[in-house]
Amino acid sequence: MQKPNFTGIWKFNPSRSVLQIPAPDSTIFEVDHNEPIFRLSRTHIVGEKSDTLALDLTTDGKEVVIVRGDLLLRAHAYWEGETLVFDSHLVRGGEDATNIVKYTLDPQLDSFIAEEHFCSKGLCYKNIWLLERQ
Repeated sequence: MQKPNFTGIWKFNPSRSVLQIPAPDSTIFEVDHNEPIFRLSRTHIVGEKSDTLALDLTTDGKEVVIVRGDLLLRAHAYWEGETLVFDSHLVRGGEDATNIVKYTLDPQLDSFIAEEHFCSKGLCYKNIWLLERQ
């Protein structure tokens, strides 16, 4: 079975997304996917503030560790059928959290869908981010 290829520039569409957190003013995902290499750069913009997180993963489940300021992120990606799962554990300011995001493509809508489930001691939410190809 051929796996989907997520390569492209994808822009967040807030009107087609379902978020339990405040939506950023804009979000762009830039993906370079050459199986098993998956490179993702995600930029959220809120007001005058921009936050970019770049990840280099492989889709074989190998863990990567990223330290960025007070953030420690341990993440791995793996396939569940045609869904790419991004499974991460993070520690920020001494607080542990998990974030599992399931990535799928909808070829009919030319859309990238990210179903996110985040949970920490003080906050749990589920989001469905719909991003459109640019």
